[in-house]
Amino acid sequence: MKTIKVKVCACTHCILNGAMDIVESIESLSLLKNEIRLNAKIEIIANECLCDSVNKGQSPLVVLDNELIEKATSEIVTAKIISSITKG
Repeated sequence: MKTIKVKVCACTHCILNGAMDIVESIESLSLLKNEIRLNAKIEIIANECLCDSVNKGQSPLVVLDNELIEKATSEIVTAKIISSITKG
């Protein structure tokens, strides 16, 4: 079974811009993965600060299997997770 690691920045700036909504969407996807036939484990790490002075304007930040996603939304992150799983 494939493991998808998703790091969601949990700094104040990212939280104010929707990081927790992204975490909730990923958790919902994890709960529904059997129903939509996704054969993968999704590991959420939401306690790391990924922001620095250069990319604070790009929040919320998410790292999905070493790919940085700036100005992330629940829809973008969920679609990338599903795409990553279906690629194998």
